[in-house]
Amino acid sequence: MDVPETLCAAVLYVPKKIGDGMAVFPVIRALQARGVPRIVIVASVYNEVVFRWIDDERVEVVTIDQHRDLGAIRAAARDLKARHGRIDLCIEGTIRDSSASCCFVGTLQARCNLRLGGSPLRCYSPLGEAARSLHDRGGARPHCWAALMREAGIAEVPGTYEFPITVEDEQRVRRGVAPLGPYVALNLEGSHPARQLSLDQGRRLCELLHHELGLPVVMVFGPDGEDKAQRLATDLPWVHLLALDVSLPHSVAIVKHAALVVTPDTAVLHMASAWNRPTLGLFARPQRRWRPLAEHSAMIETGSHLADLDMDEVARALAALPLGGDARSERADRVHL
Repeated sequence: MDVPETLCAAVLYVPKKIGDGMAVFPVIRALQARGVPRIVIVASVYNEVVFRWIDDERVEVVTIDQHRDLGAIRAAARDLKARHGRIDLCIEGTIRDSSASCCFVGTLQARCNLRLGGSPLRCYSPLGEAARSLHDRGGARPHCWAALMREAGIAEVPGTYEFPITVEDEQRVRRGVAPLGPYVALNLEGSHPARQLSLDQGRRLCELLHHELGLPVVMVFGPDGEDKAQRLATDLPWVHLLALDVSLPHSVAIVKHAALVVTPDTAVLHMASAWNRPTLGLFARPQRRWRPLAEHSAMIETGSHLADLDMDEVARALAALPLGGDARSERADRVHL
């Protein structure tokens, strides 16, 4: 089953988390480069914000609840068929077979279906053997998606994460960080308890960053991490919270303009990769597919839980990470004061 030469309508099914949404941008960019007139992204309530500000009138975002509501998933697929007619290509971005993904793909009945991971279902095209092999070897997700788009003959695009934001969101953050000069963006939260840092660890980490780098720290956090961030900003004068609404676009902008990003394995890590910011990734377990992709990056793996994070190891990793020229000059100025 080959990808049709003429692609009038393509659907990307990725109702998962933020990182998964950021990772599939090579698919979106390849479809745009191919000039597909109608591109539909089926997202979740969690990751639709990643796609909200794609500046392309050909892209439509449909949001569904991915929690096994097969009736709603079947209805979404039927609605797409009713509005767009026969779908030429469906790219299933959830990687693993599930009742929800099988329901969607089976109901949509696109002319061709593609996915990264192997599947016993005959509805998927066998195209993309090298991309699947890269995926099975632990290749970074954006690299795998770019490889699949290349193998399928859709378009050659970079294998990068993305999270588009508005100019207004970015300008608000830039005004907030301007008085600080170069800064470290610090996140303490992760999607699993094993990937989270405690308040005490956050305090020790802020003190270490201040001692080693001499740069202010700007906290990046979601609603669940706001209390810890507030406590650290109250207790430590070099730790800052921006006077802005807590939002993912604001977090993206903070990361985009940071001299260094320090974070557990979570969406903030992929934001740093998207903007090629120097990154220290803190991992509870060995991880390849979701590793930082920034040019200058380091990983620390504790083995099972970030409660076991060794601050001496963090200090060594910070010393080895190159920062931008402006940050180094600022650090030298602070040291000589």
